[in-house]
Amino acid sequence: MNRGVANKTYFFLARLLLLLLSIYFLIRIIDFNLVFKIIASMPLYVVVALVVIGIGRTWLTGLRWRFLNPDVTAQLKAWHYFRFAMIAHTFNLVMPGALGGDFVKTAFTLKAVEHHRIHNVMAIILDRFVGLLSILFLGTVAFLLLSDIPDKTAFYTYFGILYGILIVLIVLALNSHLHKLLISCFARLGKIGLWLNNVISIWKETVKYFSLNKRKVFHAGLICLPIHLASFCTTYYLAVMLNIRISFLEISLITSLVWIVTAVPITISGAGIREFSMIYLLSLYGIEGELATALSLYTYIISIILGLIGLLFMVEWGKYISKFS
Repeated sequence: MNRGVANKTYFFLARLLLLLLSIYFLIRIIDFNLVFKIIASMPLYVVVALVVIGIGRTWLTGLRWRFLNPDVTAQLKAWHYFRFAMIAHTFNLVMPGALGGDFVKTAFTLKAVEHHRIHNVMAIILDRFVGLLSILFLGTVAFLLLSDIPDKTAFYTYFGILYGILIVLIVLALNSHLHKLLISCFARLGKIGLWLNNVISIWKETVKYFSLNKRKVFHAGLICLPIHLASFCTTYYLAVMLNIRISFLEISLITSLVWIVTAVPITISGAGIREFSMIYLLSLYGIEGELATALSLYTYIISIILGLIGLLFMVEWGKYISKFS
């Protein structure tokens, strides 16, 4: 077994161990019989409605990704963006964090394009960055509009860490002096260094492209609003159905923070981390752990259904239809 395979195996086993430990501690502190009864009491039409809304959000996500793609040759069509985003749902269930499916989305994208391949990969990274930045912004707005917050210290800590990471990422992305230093360092690494320097040069081209096409970034930001507001509204509706007494702004704040934390590739599909984050943040408002877990698991069930639907998009039905027509 080579070092690369060994490292991947160790990371997978570590994440699996964290997942199992999360499940173990959840079972110790949460009455899952009550949780499952709460979930089972939800009407079926709620599941159907949330899945339809989820598919709509996926289409909007694909549209945002399309706006942010600097590949002027437009090798990917509207269908590709939607199809690959749906496939990502499937692999989000089995890969680290809640966004692990982006790696598979990247693989499908590289298979579909012949030219400007790194540009198309950059588009996926930019799309994810804009999505995270926008939900952080909306969460901040919700936080600032709330006048009665039980424990502001916890939220200040959350936002302090997140904005600190954001500042570091922006400096890394836009600092030309740092880019020059990296280029000079990578130049000594042979073929790998040439490839890395090529990535940096394409990144600089991408930044220049968007500085000249600010309207595309603006449109992508606007698309984030219905994407995230739909998530806030559906989570709030579920909270109301579960008799969780909490305001829309409060659930928006909590949802945004849980979503960002779950995106970190700590456990498989973000499982466990998502539930503990929801339990902790809702506990600040006096919400019982069972209700918080039920809310978290119900949103995860919708993700599982979307992932199963995503399996259908892995088949290129057009080829089969043309073959039999």
